[in-house]
Amino acid sequence: MNGPSFKLRVLTPAKVFERDVSYLRLKDETGYFGIMKGHTNFITAIVPSLGYYTNSNGREVYIAANGGIFSVTDGIATLSASELFESDNAETLAGLIKLEAAKGDTTEATCAVMIKNIERLFIEKALRSLREQ
Repeated sequence: MNGPSFKLRVLTPAKVFERDVSYLRLKDETGYFGIMKGHTNFITAIVPSLGYYTNSNGREVYIAANGGIFSVTDGIATLSASELFESDNAETLAGLIKLEAAKGDTTEATCAVMIKNIERLFIEKALRSLREQ
């Protein structure tokens, strides 16, 4: 494992799964926030957005949720959402969201927000990379 990790439990109507993660970034009404091992108990409502987690191998995995509830209780993070998309490739994630939108399972407005957040994440990472050079 790459650094201290904690359990991320994801609950959707279609599936329940767990991941070992070392960092998690999500968005609520106040903006983006980060969670690391040892975070105090916490609960918030997630807005439709793109986030990511760093898995136990140090790799970033993107997640897009159409909203939901996020909590940390006794060291276990739980994300409950009616829909959640996950991919280690932001382009693939955008494709998954578009595919679901075409099926009618996701509203156009939610998809537009998720795509916008993917674009913003790319810009943020590019700027961060340029600053580090």
